[in-house]
This record gives sequence, structure tokens and C-alpha cells, in this order.
Amino acid sequence: MTTPIYDPADPTYADRSHDIYRTMRDEHPLYTDPAGRFYALSRFEDVRNACTDWDTFSSVGKQESQYIKVTMNSLDPPRHTAMRALIARGFTPRRVNDLEDGIRQIARDLLVRFVDEGRGDAIADYAAILPSVVMGRLIGLSDDEISFCRELTDEFMHQTQVHAQHGPAARSYEVFASVLERRRAAPENDLMSALLAADINGERLTEDELLGFGWLLLVGGNDTTTNLIGNGLELFFRHPEQRRLLIDQPALLPDAVDEVLRIASPTHSLPRVTAIDAATPYGVIPKGSRVLLLWAAANLDEREFPDPEHFAIERRAPRHLALGHGVHFCMGASLAKLEARIAWEEWLRVLPDYELTEMPQHFVSSTFNGWAALPVASRSGVTGDPTILRETDGRR
Repeated sequence: MTTPIYDPADPTYADRSHDIYRTMRDEHPLYTDPAGRFYALSRFEDVRNACTDWDTFSSVGKQESQYIKVTMNSLDPPRHTAMRALIARGFTPRRVNDLEDGIRQIARDLLVRFVDEGRGDAIADYAAILPSVVMGRLIGLSDDEISFCRELTDEFMHQTQVHAQHGPAARSYEVFASVLERRRAAPENDLMSALLAADINGERLTEDELLGFGWLLLVGGNDTTTNLIGNGLELFFRHPEQRRLLIDQPALLPDAVDEVLRIASPTHSLPRVTAIDAATPYGVIPKGSRVLLLWAAANLDEREFPDPEHFAIERRAPRHLALGHGVHFCMGASLAKLEARIAWEEWLRVLPDYELTEMPQHFVSSTFNGWAALPVASRSGVTGDPTILRETDGRR
């Protein structure tokens, strides 16, 4: 069998991904897996066009794991549209903006440990906790449930064998079932209570749909944002001139978020299934084929982005595909960007001269792109008044 060019199960894949993606874009824009398991699109326009053509590149039947209940990410319009409208009410610009002070306080509380000890793991002690607490509270989880579900999603996402995903998935659904039982008895102002009260054309959501929503919100609001925050901290360490620019010009934070999303996409790819024979400039993909849309490769396409492998927070490239495109564009995009902006802003106020104390290692995942750990220490100690961490008004 031909050695595959693209093998995300290879432990060295993430470290070589830029080279792999360049080869795929230039030489294999429609990549065919030697074992016949899937096709892959890697050029920006091809991936973007596939996102908008859900009649051809369908999300129905593309479920990544047999152990995950069907979510709206595995549906196409019109059912997808109706379900998305329900959850979108929780992510309106006003509601997201109202979360800013709370997110900032979570970040400051987490940074106290780094101040007290002078070191820590930027992933386990910061990037992984902040988004899980934010999303967990929005869903309606208790603090203990948030911690437990964070462990479960981490265990699930870092499995390379599908059968190993059963345990963490099953335990997470048990947690969500408990939350639903509590909210049926006593609704509160959270997303699960809102979903319990919602209907589509007069019909309530099924138990499996409710559990699927819980899982989707937790994973989308946890692992993806964790990777975004962690990838940014690693990039700012490797590019001190960009870190200093961001410290000196905090107004660049929104652009920095988009640039980190582009150059270090938190998700390598997501699949689709061809509902009909799909014609591409490079050949026909047969009906019923699994097609990977490589967000991370598309975001490094020099046909779209000049000097794409150069990290520049002044780039202003909002057209990236890190959060999807079309009907499946990430509904929590504004929240994820807000969390990253606040996480980096608060971190750099307290630890502007941080350094990595060990060589970081990517975790192995065919889908997600992030660091297993980022051990850090402050090179020159905390600057400024550390009591600022306990301020609550969120102002600079």
C-alpha cells in the first residue's frame, strides 16, 4: 500500500502539518486516502465552496463517532436551521457582551496561582479551565460537573481509537441527563432550561436531541477555545516581537485572535459526506464518500493569504475558515473570540515576560489541534500590582 501523505493518527503529524498541508495544496488538492477511507480538500476556495454547498457536501451521516448522539452539526437545513435558531438565542451579541466581566474575573482568579507560584501549566491551569467554566455555567452545570465534564471531553477528544471514546461519552450523557432532570423540576436562567422550554413547529426536543445539544455546547465551548487560547500563548512565546506589539497596542487584540485562528486553527478538519457525485476541478468524488474539509490547510493557502506561514497580528484576515463557513459556521464564534481576547489580555498584564520551561508537545488527534501542556514560568516575575487580579470592574 502507498504510504499516506496525510495521516493525522501519526504522532508526528501535528509538528509536520504545515509541510504536509503545503504538499497537499500544491500536489494533491483533491487527496485520496490510499486505503480508500476518505477524500480531502485543502485549498481555501475549494474548502469554502464545499461549506456553502450542503446539497452536495452534506453533514448528514458524517457523524465522527458512533458513540456521539446526533447533533445539529450532523444535520442539514431545514432541520439544522430550526435547531440552530433555538441555541443562537443564547449567543446574541448583547448576551455575549454581558459575559465580559465574568470571564475577566475567571481569568484573574486563575492567574492568582501563577502569581503565587511563579509557574504553572498554561493549558491545564488556565486555557482548559476558563472556557469550560464559562460554557458550563451557561449550560447550567455545577462546579463539580464542570470539572468532571472537562476531564471527560479531554479524554474523548484525545483518543485515537474510536472504541475508546465510548466510556467518556456515556459518562457525559449521564451528567447531562441529571442536569435535565433538575431543570425540569426547577428551571433556571441557563441554556438547558431554555432548550427544555423550546419547541420546533410545536414539538419539544427529544431527550437525545437535548443530550446532543449539551455535548455539542460543551465540546465546542471547551476544547476548541482551549486550543485557541493555548495556541496563542505558544505563538506569542515564539514571536516575542508580536507579543510586545500586542502589549503596546492592545487594540490589536481582535486582529490577533483572527491571526491565531488562521495560522494555528484549533480544529484540523471536519468531515462531510457527498450526497451526490461531486464534481471538482481535479476529478469527481463519488456519491456517499467521506470528505475531509481541511480548515487548517486552507488557512495557510498562499492563493488566499500572502506569506501565509508568517505570524503577524496586524494582518487583518477575517476571511479564515477556522470556525467554519456557511450554515455550519460556529454559532459560538463571538464568545470564543471574546474568551481568547480576555484570556490573553489578562495573561500579558501579569506575565508579559513568560517563558516555556519545557519543549511543548502537541496532543495526537485527527480533528483537534492544540498542545498537551505548556509549562511556563515568569522570566522577570510579576509586573505591576498583583492585587489587580482581584479587581472586578474589568477596566484597564
